Amino acid sequence: MLKPLIFIGIIVALATSDPVQFKDCGSKMGKISAVDVAPCPSEPCQLKKGADISVNVTFTTKEAMTKGRTDVYAVLLGQKLPFPNFPYPDPCKDSGLTCPLKSGGTYNYTSTLHVLDNYPAVKVIVWWQVVDQNGDMIFCMEVPAQIVK
Repeated sequence: MLKPLIFIGIIVALATSDPVQFKDCGSKMGKISAVDVAPCPSEPCQLKKGADISVNVTFTTKEAMTKGRTDVYAVLLGQKLPFPNFPYPDPCKDSGLTCPLKSGGTYNYTSTLHVLDNYPAVKVIVWWQVVDQNGDMIFCMEVPAQIVK
């Protein structure tokens, strides 16, 4: 009985993950091959207030990473504003990665962002970056989005 439910859960998760167009914003020590955001059936991604969005980034490293930091920003009117209280700052613990990452390896970074009810309903660029132990950018991506009610 449990196996069919697990299978259905996996199928639903895969079916609701949407590949999105992204702009690389300065990846130095890695290369992004795919970005999936759920839910995001059309672009710009609609970030519903009070809901969670899931992000999956497939990337290849150009150097080893022993530790890192995740930063998430909303770019509004040309200004990078940090998403307040982002709860998953350590990519080695909070994103499905196990450090150290090997140079030349391909990895899947996964995370969730909660869209607070008090965010204004505006168009933004979501800037998502992971930096390594030296402060060098492993990957950085920009995804257009709209915060909605």
